[in-house]
Amino acid sequence: MTALTHEQETSPRRRSLLQRFAASEEFVLVVLLLVVAVVVVIAVPSARQERVPFDLLRELSPNLIAIVGTALLMIGGEFDLSIGSMIALVTVVTMGLFNKTENIWLSVTVGLLLGPAIGSIIGFFVTRLKMTSLMTTLGMMFVIRGAVYVTTNKATVLTGDTVPDAFIALYHSSVGPIPTPTILALALIAIFYVISTQTDFGRHIYAVGGNPSASRVSGIKVNRVKFILFVLCSTTAAIAGMLVTAQIKTGYFDAGTGFELTIITAAVLGGIRLGGGEGGLVGAVLGVLILGLSNKALRLLGAATTTQMLATGLFMIFALWLHGARKRLVSRRAANKR
Repeated sequence: MTALTHEQETSPRRRSLLQRFAASEEFVLVVLLLVVAVVVVIAVPSARQERVPFDLLRELSPNLIAIVGTALLMIGGEFDLSIGSMIALVTVVTMGLFNKTENIWLSVTVGLLLGPAIGSIIGFFVTRLKMTSLMTTLGMMFVIRGAVYVTTNKATVLTGDTVPDAFIALYHSSVGPIPTPTILALALIAIFYVISTQTDFGRHIYAVGGNPSASRVSGIKVNRVKFILFVLCSTTAAIAGMLVTAQIKTGYFDAGTGFELTIITAAVLGGIRLGGGEGGLVGAVLGVLILGLSNKALRLLGAATTTQMLATGLFMIFALWLHGARKRLVSRRAANKR
């Protein structure tokens, strides 16, 4: 037997940063999050206040909820560009119905049901009529936003001071220092993390996103998996929209504008491959936190919304480059071992 060299003996114990970069997507994202956090604390004095992290978690709760459905749908190889318009639809329908009925929980129920209803429509178009998800959801985005504009005449649906405190508390309350909407978001993330990593359905999501033809041959009901994912994506978007409604206490026709770009960017930054089959929920959540922290810093510095959009676009380009660099490194390491 050939004796191991000193380098071979010690390499498992002395893994370089490049090796960690190649081995773990989450490691890279955690390091990036820490770097961004340190830069923000140094560059933005107001970010050092104790309440800022909890305020940030509250603000990001809708994003953390929406990323659950969007991430799993993208892993399954599909897109939904209508989730931003869904936010506006939920706020307008919920507050409009409340003005008519003065029953907030009936209004909340109807608003939430919009999610699975629209997700089912999209899922039917994609799985049964064989339409592409990109164009289907792009069309649905315009349909929903246009319907909101027409029904509101681009006017905010006001409710005065009649909205019950119990509904407002969905967004504004806390359990100890932790915001209530953050607890809801973490619960959903934990549930679907277990589903995506420990169940047959979770394995089917990756199989369908990686190779739908092979999945069909192996007996996986590809259309059923994709249909469920579209319903899940729209449902988590509706829940996010309900939190936004509790936050602003009005029905705002322009709510959620650009939301889909932010969520998809966070998913890509978190390691989810645009073609499907790769990535994970933990990485996507880290992507939300990195992007959210960066935008929070820009807001504290007084940057305009257009500057925040620029930063989001740059993060997407950076994420694509980062994952490409990691794949090349992994390929080189695999080639060297042969």
